[in-house]
Amino acid sequence: MIKLIFSHIHTYLRENLGARRILPLDENEALELGLNLVDEKNETETKEVLNYFFELALKYAKEGQEDDTKRLIEYIKKIGRAAAISGLEPVVVSTLLIFPQVATEARKQNMENALVSIALALGELGKVAAGQKMETPAKIAAFCLGEMGNTAASRRDKKGTIAVIFALGEIGKSVTSQKLGDVASSTVALLGETGKVAASQKFEDAALNAELLLQEIGTGAIEKNLKETADMSVRSIQDIGKTADSQGLNKVLLQATYSLEAIKFNADDRYLMSASIIAEVALLHFERLKIERLEDKLNKISRGKKRIPGTDL
Repeated sequence: MIKLIFSHIHTYLRENLGARRILPLDENEALELGLNLVDEKNETETKEVLNYFFELALKYAKEGQEDDTKRLIEYIKKIGRAAAISGLEPVVVSTLLIFPQVATEARKQNMENALVSIALALGELGKVAAGQKMETPAKIAAFCLGEMGNTAASRRDKKGTIAVIFALGEIGKSVTSQKLGDVASSTVALLGETGKVAASQKFEDAALNAELLLQEIGTGAIEKNLKETADMSVRSIQDIGKTADSQGLNKVLLQATYSLEAIKFNADDRYLMSASIIAEVALLHFERLKIERLEDKLNKISRGKKRIPGTDL
């Protein structure tokens, strides 16, 4: 299903970005034109400018020109962000669907920093779109990030995995704040899956970040009475914790218990019984792993660490 969706992206772009016209402009002038067209709510010609940048970004990516690719990603993001703020949802969707193809070419060229830029751009656009209550763009952004996260982790790209987790977290917090329940639940599921894959690859920092973001989203979902999202947050944290246990990531396992306890406390306080029960069951599983002894062990390790001169590490 996922491969089928992405196989249609190029067709969508070709049909929806409008007939391409050669713009007699340099990149900065084209960006200014694109932003002005958004202000005028001229969707058709804004899509022409996007197509101009899309083809340039693909060209740079195929040639392995990372700095140029990153610059074009930034230009595309600026137009998409302006379109979201202006309520031009079709333009936002078109913008988002540009990034997977550029990411594919960047990945072929091992352009790690360009991939990070794409992940962060997707996160920002999804967040802004959610702030405007645009469910479809927010969902597309999260979906694209989920795909990027799985690919990054499988390629052992730690930096890219962390960027995806951060971006999914930004979208998750925004859709939860706007009470977009369906999108919030699907975003949490994608964040949880990326965190779980990160733990399986022993990316400790990435897995920890995923748990902390899931905790924040979960407690936010409780405040907004989004039961399904709160429940999904708990299950996702538990899955990351279980995977961390199997991989010997003690800090990630301990963080899972702290996050579950925080969500359970908030759920009890708000009488959100389903999330409270699921969190309690998850905690019972972790209690059997003797978390108290694990915490003592981690504290001893922390106290015994040698500091590196001239750093905070």
